[in-house]
Amino acid sequence: MEMLDFFWPEWAQARQLREIAHALKTGGGRKTSPTRIAVDLQADINSLALVCMSLMAALVEKGVISELDLQMHLQKLDELDAEDDGGLDPDLMRGALGLKKNKPRALPSSAKLPKKQAKGSPVPERQKKAR
Repeated sequence: MEMLDFFWPEWAQARQLREIAHALKTGGGRKTSPTRIAVDLQADINSLALVCMSLMAALVEKGVISELDLQMHLQKLDELDAEDDGGLDPDLMRGALGLKKNKPRALPSSAKLPKKQAKGSPVPERQKKAR
């Protein structure tokens, strides 16, 4: 028990309830399904889009940048990754900001690995050519 928990038990209880709710939401330490990861990722994207739009609206409203200037900057930056797709590769953005690039992580998969062949079984034609 921390001293803060002793002096503010309501705060400690609320923190504990938040931890329990978070554990239940995320599956309590169990592997998260790809569907749940996708839903969480979409929620994060929606939150970031809202923040970006709020910042842009505030900048335009205050006269810091015009809508035309904003569109020109978006077009110029979109061309940085050599794809005219209305987006920017996050690793390119991290590199421009001097941040470390994220290592790609695979989503959990329910795919089964191929079974190993028993010793003494015939070698498939693909492997014979490789030798």
